[in-house]
Amino acid sequence: MTAPGDDLPEEPDHPETPLRLRGSLLATLAALSAFGPISLDLYLPAFPSIAESLGVSTGDVQMTFAACLLGLGVGQLLYGPLSDRYGRKPPLIAGLILYIVASLLCAVAPSLAVLTGLRLVQGLGGCAGLVIARAIVRDCFDGPALARSYSVITSVAMLAPLISPTIGALVLRAVGWREVFLVIALFGAACLVGTLMLPETHPSHRRSDHGVQAALRGYGSLLRRRDFVLPGGVAALASGTLMAYISSSSVVFITDYDVTPLGFALIFALMSLFFVSGVRLNLHLLQRRTAHSLLRIYLPVIASGMAVTLVLLVVHAPLWSVLLALAVVKVCLGGTLPNATAEAMLPFARRAGAASALLGTLQMGLGAVIAALLALLPWPPTVEMAGTMLVLSLGASALVALPPAAAADPGRAAPAPA
Repeated sequence: MTAPGDDLPEEPDHPETPLRLRGSLLATLAALSAFGPISLDLYLPAFPSIAESLGVSTGDVQMTFAACLLGLGVGQLLYGPLSDRYGRKPPLIAGLILYIVASLLCAVAPSLAVLTGLRLVQGLGGCAGLVIARAIVRDCFDGPALARSYSVITSVAMLAPLISPTIGALVLRAVGWREVFLVIALFGAACLVGTLMLPETHPSHRRSDHGVQAALRGYGSLLRRRDFVLPGGVAALASGTLMAYISSSSVVFITDYDVTPLGFALIFALMSLFFVSGVRLNLHLLQRRTAHSLLRIYLPVIASGMAVTLVLLVVHAPLWSVLLALAVVKVCLGGTLPNATAEAMLPFARRAGAASALLGTLQMGLGAVIAALLALLPWPPTVEMAGTMLVLSLGASALVALPPAAAADPGRAAPAPA
């Protein structure tokens, strides 16, 4: 029995919805792509306050981060096939409503256990934005334009981590950590309004009619495709590197370097700015080189930068030196993530929703495992964070060094260069 879409050509000659990334479309897709940063970064400065309020340790609060990541990952397996079958907008609207309700309930959570459970539900709602935004971009763009489009969306979406921790720190100072979740709910409501104005980019004649079992078989077929597994693995490991930083950075800088919550927010914004700079640089480099060739440059630099960062943190070097090494890592991650995403999505035009869902699950699922491990490990936070980032970046470097799919299978047509 063939998996959904296996009997169909993966790439149409041209995308059927020729839209341009500008105006309200750009703003809405970027906002939907920012559900991860908004859900995860906005409350990072509040970790110590949440711990004190709920009578737990700061490390325990990291479990709420892991729960949200798990929801952001697992839920994508459902939204991807739903968006392939029913169109992009209906499941997206349903997910946003769930996200808003869960965010409001997080604001009144009486205990860490309840907050952790609600964060899981919040992630299950918010992941609709992540997976369907990627699918919409794949609906509208093809070939070299696809990598550039993901880079544009990523660069605009990365405004969220630039400002999220600062907003969270200011709300924390003015009122408290519970109100931070009200701000998150307002963001979800704004995305819902923007979504209602979006066009439907997945027309009825391209939709699948397969059920859940067929969708699961489709995921299995994707996992047997080298042209998905290799770039998808790179994207997951690179995303895990970023998540290890996000989940532990507040503990490292606030606890080990005595930085204030607002000071941490400024550091986080600075590092996010370097990430955005990497995205913008990648856009220019894509005019002269392929996405894959750039990945082979970025990832060894990331691994080298993390080795230096680990040494600096172990010897408790001055903060500026640690930030300098992390800046190099962030710039290269800014090019790695959109390029790996584009490589994984490019061959799957008819199954863009399913491919996007599985890719997101790999990224967020690995991030959730990493965040949970970092919360449980007894090592110093500096060693946990930098050591984990180093191991993951080395793994991604090894994957990208392998021959790409076209070279491994001469009978398969090579994807268009990105």
